[in-house]
Amino acid sequence: YISSPPENVALNAKRGILTQILSRAGFKSIHIFEESHCGFHAPWSFLVAMKSEVSRKRWYRLGAEVDIDIHRRILRNHSGKPALKHFDGAMMTSYQLPSKAFESVYCKATPTPESCVEVTMDSNNSNKNNEEEEEE
Repeated sequence: YISSPPENVALNAKRGILTQILSRAGFKSIHIFEESHCGFHAPWSFLVAMKSEVSRKRWYRLGAEVDIDIHRRILRNHSGKPALKHFDGAMMTSYQLPSKAFESVYCKATPTPESCVEVTMDSNNSNKNNEEEEEE
């Protein structure tokens, strides 16, 4: 939840520790995403860690690029129905950004993660630019 404390002191402290361990082990790109099609009563959270820049770039591909790869690589089934029930390019793009709750908790860490500082700076810059445009 958005009002939750940083992960290192919350109920999910183990997830925060795991993320730190993965980072120290050389994983350059760590992503948390939620999936609601698992068949449980609530969405489940997953963590994906990548060491290579190539993998990170593939994670952030456009939905159309993912759809093309699926079409090329997945085996056809005999029923004519889609082989993947709940996954396509649009679903993959939904995994690219964490939920607002995860983002909020992550950015409460001390020291503040670089990615959170950049978002804050971008927000301030865009607000400043909007104010200047309004004055003109």
